[in-house]
Amino acid sequence: MDVSIIIVNYNTKDLLKDCIRSIKNTTTDLQYEIIVSDNKSSDVSSEMLKTEYKDVICLENEKNGGFAYANNKGIDIAKGKYIFLLNSDTIILKKCIYNMYIYMEDNKEIGILGPKLLNYDLSDQTSVFAYPTLFKEFASIFEIKKILNNAILKKFILKFSNVFLPNDVNQYMKNFKENRDIEKVEVLVGAAMFIRREVINDVGGLDDSYFMYYEEIDYCLNIAKHGWTCVFYPYSEIIHLIGQSSKKVSYVTFLARYESMIHYFEKNHGKVYKYIVKAIIITGLSYRYLRDFFKWKFNKNKSFLNNSKIYKDTIKMVSTK
Repeated sequence: MDVSIIIVNYNTKDLLKDCIRSIKNTTTDLQYEIIVSDNKSSDVSSEMLKTEYKDVICLENEKNGGFAYANNKGIDIAKGKYIFLLNSDTIILKKCIYNMYIYMEDNKEIGILGPKLLNYDLSDQTSVFAYPTLFKEFASIFEIKKILNNAILKKFILKFSNVFLPNDVNQYMKNFKENRDIEKVEVLVGAAMFIRREVINDVGGLDDSYFMYYEEIDYCLNIAKHGWTCVFYPYSEIIHLIGQSSKKVSYVTFLARYESMIHYFEKNHGKVYKYIVKAIIITGLSYRYLRDFFKWKFNKNKSFLNNSKIYKDTIKMVSTK
């Protein structure tokens, strides 16, 4: 078996169907298996697979244990020489998987290969980023990256990013550079990660103590410690149907993100970093809480009130960690 494609599913039946169809329509000249690791969906995803895609292996997990948990369940039974972790909200474009397979065969030192991710309109999407740092998390929670909405500032930052910006920001800015080539990076976005079997044998699977978010960052850092590299490969492309920006914040995913952030820093950098990160989160979300609360007071848009509640509950969660 050349490639085992593992797709984690949780109530994304229609997206899952489109994803599998795209794999079958674009992947030839390879022996591959598709494993869907279903986290106890309630939308009859499993029934759809059994009816429409009988050749797909469906793991019906006994609980929703999170992204890493479900991927590890698939890895446990995978037979492929390579493991391709793939989100259900993706569409595979022509020869994507085959091209990655050939490149990995020719470059034995690479541990994980990541394709170029595209939005639905085929514009570039974030495909790589750097290991988290205190500066990066501060910039994220205070939404400093919004300055990139200004075309002039964005052009200036891109031109001089190699000179005066810290590495974590420079790595992120790679996503906006034109004519990108194959290059070694720190972290690949977890929506699509093409992993060599030897990496799994050497390092193991993902850390399932993360429920959602940061598990791919942790994994990329872990394989680097074992001497493997992550490489961005722009000659394979995937459409990633990531949720469009919205004023409404998802309660579960928002709390999970910040819980995972604290866990990541404590695990990889110790308790001092953990408490600094907690202080950054509480300060940043307090600012967001007040901002959206007053926006709600002025225009009565319930999405701002909803956001304020989520920020408040997240602050409570962070305070008890």
